[in-house]
Amino acid sequence: MNITIDYPFWLVAMAGLFVLAWLIQLILNLVVWQGLRREANRQARTPAYVGGVQPGVSVLVYSHNEAESLARNLPVLLSQNYPKYEVIVLDDNSRDHTRDVLTMMDQRSDILMHTKIDEKTRAMSHRKLAVLLGTKSAHYDIILMTHAQCMPASAEWISGLVSHFANPAVEVVLGPVVYERRASFLSRFCQFDLFQRLLLMFGITLTMKAYAGWGQNLAFRKSTFYANRSQGFQRHLKMQPGEDDLFVADVARGGNVAVACTPATVMTDQSQPLFINWSIDRWNRGFTSRLYPWLPFVVKIFEYLTRYLTVLPGLAIMAYALMKIVGSGGTHSHAWIVLGLVLAMLLIRLALIVFTYISSAKALKQRPFIGWPILCDLYTPLVDLWFRCKALIYHKRFGVSKVGLY
Repeated sequence: MNITIDYPFWLVAMAGLFVLAWLIQLILNLVVWQGLRREANRQARTPAYVGGVQPGVSVLVYSHNEAESLARNLPVLLSQNYPKYEVIVLDDNSRDHTRDVLTMMDQRSDILMHTKIDEKTRAMSHRKLAVLLGTKSAHYDIILMTHAQCMPASAEWISGLVSHFANPAVEVVLGPVVYERRASFLSRFCQFDLFQRLLLMFGITLTMKAYAGWGQNLAFRKSTFYANRSQGFQRHLKMQPGEDDLFVADVARGGNVAVACTPATVMTDQSQPLFINWSIDRWNRGFTSRLYPWLPFVVKIFEYLTRYLTVLPGLAIMAYALMKIVGSGGTHSHAWIVLGLVLAMLLIRLALIVFTYISSAKALKQRPFIGWPILCDLYTPLVDLWFRCKALIYHKRFGVSKVGLY
């Protein structure tokens, strides 16, 4: 029985688009998304080493009504396995019993200092002001930033980050941040979304250019901070967000940004309530992302776009092939071949995505995300778009003054 091969032009064009998008997704996965896994394996084989005398380190801890978090996490920060460091708590006018906790901790440790930000200071972001004050009062050139609600993975957290400064060209070190593991569906989604952004951010940083970081786990040289357009934040001084990601975008050049990818350098964010804090972070990033370098932004948009150009045309081609099979009573051999090839390509892509997330999580000794990459593959780009549009509409809430953004 002869079967005439008669495929409409739109189907052939869709098939070509599907194959091209699938190849781009494959390349991006192998080159960008697996960057963290490769770097983690490399650092596990050849860990960075600080030769000679280890430099002094100042740890800045931002806190706002986080007395319980400070009581839980400060002891870990004060007992790091590092010879010379200090911890400076930046209290943003807390109204709980933060002062009592700090007074008690101060009596037990001679490396703890703390300062309070005046509530009347409204001309600029309190977090930026906290970093400015903390950096000025720091006794050492290496600055580590974190938040009170964050718990370092081990007593080697400082050593793991600072070891990258053994390379004199390194001025900034990005550390991995994850959310504390919780059982609810929304919490799991927030955890997966943050880890997805971590993979993309680190992958682009390792393969192209650094464009952002997280203030919960960030290290830099004090000299770099002061050299950056008049004390760090001149370009976006009166914006509420941006004390971390826009700072990294400003100072990144050449190979001066390193990425810490060892389990010891992981910082776990224990924010409560998680969904609200995740939403605030997403909203902030949706606003500041317009000031990121163009290349990482284009790569991110291109990656999102090719996701849909892989999955949606693939499903449409499969549906058309099934219609041909049903219409021919199952004898349309070419339709069977098309159906099998497209299905195999989609399954290969999904398997590679799942492998990337599982292996990357295990490289940082985190619980793997099984099933979530498949569940959220087409959903997270829409979440990103939602927060970008929301930030654009409500931009006045970010405290923007006349700083040349529009």
